Amino acid sequence: MSLRRLLCAAPLFILLRASAAYAAAPSQSPSPMPVATILPSSHMESPPPLPNYSLAPFEQRLANAKSVRVMTSILGIELGSTLEHAHEKLDKLCDSAHRPKEEKDEREGEHKVLWQLAKTDYAFVFVKAEDEDKITYVNGFLRPGKEVAFDKVGELKKAPVQDANTTAWDVLRANHPLFRVIASGSNRKASNIMIFVVKRPGFEKESQH
Repeated sequence: MSLRRLLCAAPLFILLRASAAYAAAPSQSPSPMPVATILPSSHMESPPPLPNYSLAPFEQRLANAKSVRVMTSILGIELGSTLEHAHEKLDKLCDSAHRPKEEKDEREGEHKVLWQLAKTDYAFVFVKAEDEDKITYVNGFLRPGKEVAFDKVGELKKAPVQDANTTAWDVLRANHPLFRVIASGSNRKASNIMIFVVKRPGFEKESQH
């Protein structure tokens, strides 16, 4: 699959809907303390209606993805880093009553960890990791009053999807897979920031030919 097809094959609003829904319910498997009992109810509500999506010319989207200035990490946790690194960064930000909650999904080959934080602007950080515990998804929930303006998350002029409640960026960097950053909240301020790898079966292999 070519990079052109990767960027253009699926409308971004489909990925936005899937990612927002996953953020609302990070774990489907039973656990000693389900995420729904940890996250405030405001974070478990259905996402707001998504903005209309208009596909820009491929060349423009590619140039924007390569050059956009946008947040690519949350509290020092970025895609491709390890769960060990995440634990080193985030465990010390939890209090003794709220230790990290971990779950392994052998069927999906995923390792999921949720941190409830005590010492940052973020109330929760949720990550997913796959091969060799490399992180492929980071989701940060900001505390009320600590929301971040969309234009502080990234360059709005290079975001292919944006309205008052959601802004999303494609990001392409050398030696990294395509990933997306999605900021969501009200009044153009993010209460939730997601960063995740965009997956397409066979892309990594085919793109090398």
